[in-house]
Amino acid sequence: RLMLKKISLQKQLIVICAFIASIVAVLFMIVDQNLTQVIDQEMYGVLERSLDDFYAYHFSPKYEESDKQIYHFTYDVSHDILYSSQSLSPKESQKLARAFSDELFSMLETKKTSLQNKVKQGKRTIYFQIKKVDDDTYLVSLLYSDYSKELMNNFKQQIIYIFYGAFLLLAIILFIWVTSLIKPLKAIKKYIDDIKEDKQSSINIDRKDEIGILSSSLVEMKEELDKQNQIKEEMIHNISHDLKTPISIIQSYAQSIKDDVYPYDDKDASLDVIIENSNRLEKKVRSLLYLNRLDYLSGQVNDDVCHMKPLIEHIILQLNNVHDHISIISDLDDVIFVGKEEHWRICIENIIDNASRYVKNVIKITLRDQVLEIYNDGEPIDVKDAKLLFQLYETGNKGQFGLGLSIVYKTVTMYGYHVEAINKDGGVSFVIKKNQLA
Repeated sequence: RLMLKKISLQKQLIVICAFIASIVAVLFMIVDQNLTQVIDQEMYGVLERSLDDFYAYHFSPKYEESDKQIYHFTYDVSHDILYSSQSLSPKESQKLARAFSDELFSMLETKKTSLQNKVKQGKRTIYFQIKKVDDDTYLVSLLYSDYSKELMNNFKQQIIYIFYGAFLLLAIILFIWVTSLIKPLKAIKKYIDDIKEDKQSSINIDRKDEIGILSSSLVEMKEELDKQNQIKEEMIHNISHDLKTPISIIQSYAQSIKDDVYPYDDKDASLDVIIENSNRLEKKVRSLLYLNRLDYLSGQVNDDVCHMKPLIEHIILQLNNVHDHISIISDLDDVIFVGKEEHWRICIENIIDNASRYVKNVIKITLRDQVLEIYNDGEPIDVKDAKLLFQLYETGNKGQFGLGLSIVYKTVTMYGYHVEAINKDGGVSFVIKKNQLA
């Protein structure tokens, strides 16, 4: 099996066909041996029935074909005379007698009553049956094997034809089957090579088996790779754009202050602009690093759990001082979520930070069994926008970087949860639920 894995399917087919041929050869030898035994038993049976008929009725049928003729001899022990029931020439009679004479005298010595055997004379085989009928008489029946040999050869040829016909049919089926595998596999290999070399390529394999499933998966993978590449390009473009603006402002304002020019009123106001853009730049970089960290951690989720009620209460206590114009209320059950507390803290803060840009008066946080809902009484979200909110660099009309909700999506997905934005009467809710299969 390990050897076959190292060679092509065509060579595997040749090996399998050779293996099947060897099995056929072994089977033919076994059949040949068993067939010979069956023919021998049949020949002895014919001799026995003929001998019984000859003894009972003194009848010996005459056949035109000599190979079918059964010869009968009678041996008189008291007079030591062997004579034939048919009219045979002395030469033919002696020839037949030589076939069984040794066995007959051996029977006399051992006092056996019956014996069956065959002996080869030249190119022919003679079957004979010896039977003691009384104290002074032994009967002998003989039959040449020519007829049985012809019958057996015909039978063998038929078996050979059947075996090799079956083998040929099996080989053709195997060849067609392996060919049907090789062609789509070669197409799949070419498709993969094109993907590796970043070439435009397509594949269309109309199969419902594992190869068809594999080709469909490869097409889906290619589409996902193209999508990811597009997202990366857009991400690089957006990052460059977002970083360029605050860096340019910081550089220009710093240079102006160095030249004792204050572009924004006075020195302190101009420095505040530099600090503001520095903080904006720092927040952007931190968000990007955190997103990258989540991608790394997604395959290393452990058994950490988070007590959500005290965490949310702590977040509300801190944010009340920041968003003093917003009323943040809560209705919390004592619920445990899967995941690290730090990740859930950033996730909840990002949702509240997003809601704070659209809210009118109230943000309400509700916590039930494996369900977290953060509601704000802001304007409803367009249905199309609701599906795109959690994509990387997707910003609303009051959005900033387009990273906050992407972080939310990656966090909840990593721990087996689902998040969606739902329009409700008088506002919008972000709902996090545990996946049923998670």
